[in-house]
Amino acid sequence: MNTAAMFFKECKKTIKSIPYMAYVAILLIFILTQLMPEFKKIDEPQPEQRSYGVKYTEDPEIIMPAAINNLYQEFISNSYTAYPLGFYKNIKLNNKKQEEMAGILAEVTGVSKDELLQSAITEEFTHVVQIDINAAINYEEFLYLMKKADRIIGGGSMYSELYLYQFGKIDKTYEDALTEYIDIIQKDRVSGAYARLFSDYAGIILAVCPVFVAVTLGLKDKMSRMNDLIYTRQASSIKIVFVRYFAMISMMLLPVLLIAFWLTMEVVKFYSEESMINIYANIDMLAFVKYTFGWLLPTLMVSTAVGVFLTGLTGTPIAILVQGLWWFFGLFSGIRIMEGGYGWSLAPRHNILGNTRVYLENFKLLMVNRIIYAVMAIVLVSVSALVYEAKRKGRFYTYDSNRKSILISIRKVFVNYEKISKA
Repeated sequence: MNTAAMFFKECKKTIKSIPYMAYVAILLIFILTQLMPEFKKIDEPQPEQRSYGVKYTEDPEIIMPAAINNLYQEFISNSYTAYPLGFYKNIKLNNKKQEEMAGILAEVTGVSKDELLQSAITEEFTHVVQIDINAAINYEEFLYLMKKADRIIGGGSMYSELYLYQFGKIDKTYEDALTEYIDIIQKDRVSGAYARLFSDYAGIILAVCPVFVAVTLGLKDKMSRMNDLIYTRQASSIKIVFVRYFAMISMMLLPVLLIAFWLTMEVVKFYSEESMINIYANIDMLAFVKYTFGWLLPTLMVSTAVGVFLTGLTGTPIAILVQGLWWFFGLFSGIRIMEGGYGWSLAPRHNILGNTRVYLENFKLLMVNRIIYAVMAIVLVSVSALVYEAKRKGRFYTYDSNRKSILISIRKVFVNYEKISKA
C-alpha cells in the first residue's frame, strides 16, 4: 500500500472513532460558550469615558499597601481566600497560626501583635492600616513575609508569587487605552488580537483532548488482535507510525482551521460598516490560520505524540493519566501569565483581547517555546517508531507473556484462597 493510500485510510479510521467525534464536539461547544462571549468589536476610546479598564503595575508602592490591607482584613475575620490547585477554598486558621500571622502583620504595619490579636478576637477593625513605604520594610522583605504568610495559609493564597501581582491593579488612562487601540489596528491588523484570544481558548482543549483519540486508536488494533497482521506489513515501522500520527494530526487540526475561517468572517462583520476596500486592506485575513499553525499546532502535536508513545510502549491507556496531569497542573500554573508572557507552557495563555505590546515583547520566547514542543513531539513519535519496530521483531512479546503469566498467577492465588475459605 502506498503512502497516500495509507494516509487516507488512517484519516478515515480517525474520523470514525468516537473520541474524535467527542473531541470535535467539545472543541466547538467550548468555543461557542467560552470564547464567543468575549468576541466583540474593538471601539476607539473616547475622552471622558467612565472607565478604560484596568492594568497591572509592578510598582511596590501600589502592591504593598493593597496586599497588606487585604491581609489585615482577612486576618481580622480569620477568613483567607486561597486557590489550591486553582480551585477556590476558604481557609480558617487555628490559634497558633493566627498568632504567626499576627507576627507578620506586626512587622509590616507597626501595630503591635497583641493589638492585632485582640482585634481578631473581637472581629473589629480597630485600625485602618496606613503604611509609609519609605519608613517601613523594603520590597524584598515584603516579598519574603508574603511567602511566609502564604505558607501559613497552606499555599495558593493571594499572597503567593502566583497571585500577588493582582494587588498591582490600577485604572487605565485615556492615553493607555488609545495606545492599545492603535497597536491593535496597526500592529495586529485587527484580527491578530482576536486570533490570540482564539489561541488561548483552543489551546486549553488541544492540550488534553487529542490524547484520548491517540490512545483509542492505538489500543484498537491490540483489542481486535490485529497487531500480528500489522507487524508483517512491508511498510517500514517509521512509515507506519508517522503516517498514522500525521493522519490524526491532520484530522484534529481540520476542525480548528474551519473554526478559524469562521471566526475570521465574524471579525470582518464587526467592521462591516467600513468600505470593503478598507476592511480587506486593514484586516489580516490570514491571522487566524497563521496562529493556528504557529501557536496551536505544537500543542496538538505534543498531546497526540504522548498518546502515541505511551500507548505503543505500554499497551495501556496510561497516556491519558500522564497528559491529563500535565494539562491540569499546566493550566493553573499559567494563571500568572494569562494575559501574556507565555513562559514554557504547553498551552500558552493570552486571555485578553489586546495586550499587543506584551505579545510583541515576548514573541521570541513564544517562538522558542513552540519550536521546542514541536521538536519534542517529533522525537516522541520517532521513539515510538523504534518501539514499534522492536515489537514487530518480537522483542516485547516476552514482556507481554510475563505480564500475562503474572496476572494468571495472581488469579490462581485468589481462586485457591476462596477454596480454602469455603473449606
